[in-house]
Amino acid sequence: MFPKINLKFLIITALFANSVIADKAKIYRNCLKPGQFVLTFDDGPNPETTPIALDVLKKYNIKGTFFINAHNWSDLENDPTAIETVKKTYAAGHDIGSHTYNHKDLFEAIEEGSMKENVDDMTDKIEEIIGVKPAYFRPPCGNGAYNESDPHKREMSEMIQEYLGERGYNIIMWGTDTMDWQYKEDVDSVIATMNEQLADPNVSPKTHSFITLMHDVYPSTVNIVLPTVIEYVQSLGYEFVPLSECIGVSPYQSISNDKENQNNLNNGESNSTDENNKNKSAGETNTNNSTTTSNNTNSTSTITNSSTKFTVSTNKEGDNTSNAITIHSSIILSVAIAVLSLLF
Repeated sequence: MFPKINLKFLIITALFANSVIADKAKIYRNCLKPGQFVLTFDDGPNPETTPIALDVLKKYNIKGTFFINAHNWSDLENDPTAIETVKKTYAAGHDIGSHTYNHKDLFEAIEEGSMKENVDDMTDKIEEIIGVKPAYFRPPCGNGAYNESDPHKREMSEMIQEYLGERGYNIIMWGTDTMDWQYKEDVDSVIATMNEQLADPNVSPKTHSFITLMHDVYPSTVNIVLPTVIEYVQSLGYEFVPLSECIGVSPYQSISNDKENQNNLNNGESNSTDENNKNKSAGETNTNNSTTTSNNTNSTSTITNSSTKFTVSTNKEGDNTSNAITIHSSIILSVAIAVLSLLF
């Protein structure tokens, strides 16, 4: 005899499981086109070394992406110089992404229940400082974005990707690593590592692209490794591009309407006008750094950050798509349960 199956329970369970499936964050490890090369920096800001990195990037006319923490090498809650460093980085045309609040491994954050503190609070902190909400996220140690063989880690990675996806994030990994975090003062080993990864005869600008990982918090990186890597990569024939051009995704989700944040940015370089305020009420938000226009059927974001301009089509139904999906799923689920209750 087969055990009696509760059909009502199975159907409701299936409906509920379907209703709570979230869009996972997309993971990017390289560019859409071969021949492109992106510089990204983790763990800052460091008021002593990050400005040096900015000077080097300015010299070579390169835009990078800085994945920052609130508490790591500096304190974005209490250190005005650290806050000013972030503002200057953004004002110089570089992108600001999240690297969590406390540089917490997200596997640990999931298990101890600190995802809100490390993800959501960092999102708020970045928006508070530069007036925009980031769309780029780099998990510390990369945990949460690898193809895990361990079932428990794989389950946690799924949870992390869903959590980040619900909050509008894209996960930015890397295809080459300078290993500056390991070698630090051993610059020769850093250069040898890059050479080993890029000098492979099967790797060339005709077939490959790279997002590289550095840390703008080490003096040896910003003073020696960064300019050396730039000149070496250029000699191989790669083109340095902003991350937004590399992956075709805007670095920011939304524009803050807070005038105070905008006016504080870079000593008032970003100014709002009466006409802009009128446009905001009509659904258009304009600032010196970014412009986002949303339609009912498609969303096209044109972001102008210093000398870099790009347009990204996202195919979203307005800003409340995820909320609408959640609400509609809940309604459908409730109706289905009510109907099934009458049938069984």
